[in-house]
Amino acid sequence: MHIAEKTNLSMDKSLEQHWMQRARFLTQALILSGTLNIGFLSTCIYFVLKDKQSAISYEFPVEVKQQFTNEQVLRAYSQASFQDLLLRLESKEKMEEGCIRRDFALACLAAFHHFPVEKALGGALLQKRIVSFHLLDGKTAVEVTLFAGLKDEHFEALLQFAKTERWPFTSKGLFFTLCQSAFPWDSSLLDAFYCTPEFHSIYSLLQKYISYVPKPLVVVMLKEGSWSLLERFSEKLREQQSYDVETYRNCLVAYTLEGSSKIAADLLWRHELDYVLKRFDDEQILAFLQCQKDQKERAQFLAKELFLSLRSDAVRQKAAEVLYASVAEELPASYDYRTVLQRFCPEKTVEEVVIVQEIAPSVVIIPTEEKGLSKNNVHRIQEGESLWKISRKYKVSVESIMKLNHLESDRLRSGRELQIPEKNSLK
Repeated sequence: MHIAEKTNLSMDKSLEQHWMQRARFLTQALILSGTLNIGFLSTCIYFVLKDKQSAISYEFPVEVKQQFTNEQVLRAYSQASFQDLLLRLESKEKMEEGCIRRDFALACLAAFHHFPVEKALGGALLQKRIVSFHLLDGKTAVEVTLFAGLKDEHFEALLQFAKTERWPFTSKGLFFTLCQSAFPWDSSLLDAFYCTPEFHSIYSLLQKYISYVPKPLVVVMLKEGSWSLLERFSEKLREQQSYDVETYRNCLVAYTLEGSSKIAADLLWRHELDYVLKRFDDEQILAFLQCQKDQKERAQFLAKELFLSLRSDAVRQKAAEVLYASVAEELPASYDYRTVLQRFCPEKTVEEVVIVQEIAPSVVIIPTEEKGLSKNNVHRIQEGESLWKISRKYKVSVESIMKLNHLESDRLRSGRELQIPEKNSLK
């Protein structure tokens, strides 16, 4: 019994020593680990504080703001889009000579995007300054109008106008927008162009001498021309304050021959053919004949009239070429007036149309008289007829018809009766 108790005490003591050794080892491990952690943290803190101190003590270089000249800003703005320039209208950065960046943005909006400054500001008195500069190529010099002295409220009004107006452009800007737009055009764009003084002047001129001409048709005619042509005639009409027949005819002629307008050529054909045949010089009549090349019947009719006219040999030969082309034939190498006459006008004799060189150019040779025409026949004017057509029918001159009927112009009204003079009254 005593021996067993001693054995148990000895075992307990061994176990106690064993656990004390393990506890001592763990304590030492914890102390070492904590020491290492503290050292690591200290190192980290040291480097962080060192970097922070270095960052705090770093001296940044002083940023110098680049200054641009007026010409540099204008040159850059000349390439900017409409929307970009609108954004620049809010810039109040000061430039040279008391100017502000927004002044240059507005100048470029007006010059390169046809922004209507005066309309947007409701007719405010504007101080205009002309500024010239070179484009990016360094060679092309341009001029723009600078609007000096505008205040914040003016620019607010400009921005408001640009945001609310569907087509914020001048007449010229609307014209170019139409030229760049595909057909059919936006109705609001057409309405805006109809309100321009340039369109109104030309439309009123045509409407005075043509019973009905649709507005879109006039737009097509103007579009076939150029802005300078439109501006020239509208300015002329504003200066003279009268829409005379000569200006009306000159307008159609200019758009036909200068602008190559098919609409103007068609209007001349329908309403002023007599004027074209009688008053056009050789160069003009040949150009008009060229305009009718796509209208086979018109070209053939016009060529025959020119071939039978008093015009030069050059015009007659060109007319002969058109006549042969109309039947898919080539003009004979040895051009002969009599041969062409027999080929295309067999009903005519040479004596009826050939002009004798000794006769003065102002004297018209009268063809052989037709039987059955009594003195002073009466002719009722039909729709589309002209004095020239009537004179050809009765083989008398236009002047004699006008004199007998006391006509002041060669314009006719359908339904009216005309006295036709005796044919020998021309002599």
